Amino acid sequence: MAAETRSRAPWARAAAARISSEAGRRALVLALAGLCFGKAQVAAIRELGSLLYGEEVVLWLISSVALAGAALGYRLGGALSRAALGRLLIAGVLVQFASPALVRLAVAGLCALRGGTGPELLGVAVLAAAAASLPFCALLPAYLDGDAAADRVAALRVAYTAELIGFAAGSGAGLALGASPTLSFAVHALALVALLGLALPLRRVALLGLALAAAAILTHQPLGTWSLEQVYIHKHRLPGARVRWSVDSSYQRVEVVDAPGRGRMLYLDGLRDLDSRSLATLNHYLARVPARLLPHGEALLLGNGTLSLVPELAARSRAVTTVEIDPAVVDAGARFFTPGAPLDRLGHWRLRIADGKAFLAGSERRFDLIVVDLPSPLTLGEAYLHTEEFYRLCRARLRPGGALAVQLSGDLGSPRRTPARVVAGLRRAFPEVIVVESALADRSFAYAGDALPFGADELRASAAPGERELRIFEGAALAGRVEGAAPLALDDLDLVLRRGLERLADRHGL
Repeated sequence: MAAETRSRAPWARAAAARISSEAGRRALVLALAGLCFGKAQVAAIRELGSLLYGEEVVLWLISSVALAGAALGYRLGGALSRAALGRLLIAGVLVQFASPALVRLAVAGLCALRGGTGPELLGVAVLAAAAASLPFCALLPAYLDGDAAADRVAALRVAYTAELIGFAAGSGAGLALGASPTLSFAVHALALVALLGLALPLRRVALLGLALAAAAILTHQPLGTWSLEQVYIHKHRLPGARVRWSVDSSYQRVEVVDAPGRGRMLYLDGLRDLDSRSLATLNHYLARVPARLLPHGEALLLGNGTLSLVPELAARSRAVTTVEIDPAVVDAGARFFTPGAPLDRLGHWRLRIADGKAFLAGSERRFDLIVVDLPSPLTLGEAYLHTEEFYRLCRARLRPGGALAVQLSGDLGSPRRTPARVVAGLRRAFPEVIVVESALADRSFAYAGDALPFGADELRASAAPGERELRIFEGAALAGRVEGAAPLALDDLDLVLRRGLERLADRHGL
């Protein structure tokens, strides 16, 4: 018996080694599949969010489709033959090699054919979001299909853990490498090749995948820039547009675009935040006017990542602090809108990379002027900075006689729209609010305080050069303009989704 046991020992060890090797290879394949899934999903959210405009409802739509694609992949994985599964994986890898140029050119081409946007763009987005998940999620059930029922739970535990670890690594890499698009794409492409080589152990497939990956990496930057310019030319209707900069931060896609007759523009998730033509007028009403009319004190800038307001305030304040959450926007500002060297010589200016509400809540400092230069409340994170609660926090950080200046996204109009609801929140938080509607700036500005040290006459005398029409509302007149408007509040951010759905429907003819 001992001899028989000894004679079987080498065979048993070899069998155990084979099982261990197979289990290890399976875990590695699923970890790579998860990595490619995570990386592709981050890329899809950024890309499609920019193409459809990064409102909360758009981000939810893209994420929902990607998860639905993952669910379909898990469903199909156990039903497809190995050959069909291999073809699905190869197709998914080829789509990723051709991204993002493929999706951008599809969107630009459809817009060029139609002469504008239409519902077909949503179809492109749905297909692209599903393609970022379905092929990679089909591997796990296919690998478990041959396991005995008794072993399946243990095998599922190991396989799903490997996939989740890969997904976390891919998502993390996608977020961390957003500022280096070509490097980010190269990491993704090499992971795709490794996945092909292990999942489909065919030498020809691996070599072909490596060759295609090399070609995709080498052409990524020029092809990506050219395809993005086609989007701005045909979708945004900016003839001759040139993309000067495009990076993904942890918060959004940040792009700088030049166009003949339009100057230089900053886009955040596909939405135009500002352009060089309107920047001077915006800065005039948002910073120059209140700084002139207030004592020479301390100023706080919330937002304004382009830093263009800093010189305006620094010349009229004894101390200026800028708080911006996204370093990529600050980088774009220093590179393309406000030269960094002159700012570095301002000894009384400080830049803080932080969340505005967290900065105010965690500081006891008080300011003479707080300027809020933030995008419209189109995501939940942005919406908080337009709520009544946030404005009360701002009021608590103002010195007596100080003022809050807020740029509104448009003129006062319907009580259901953003400007009126923002003003309603300001009127709840502050005893005194004045709104200025500028025809030159094509938007409104609000000033709020306990007792503003200036009024309509001073504001009218401070109109920007070339101002065509300046309308000023305060007291009963302002109350009448925003009657029926409900302030945004932490427990009432309905505007984010409702306006997002309205804008999505209007843009795409739904």
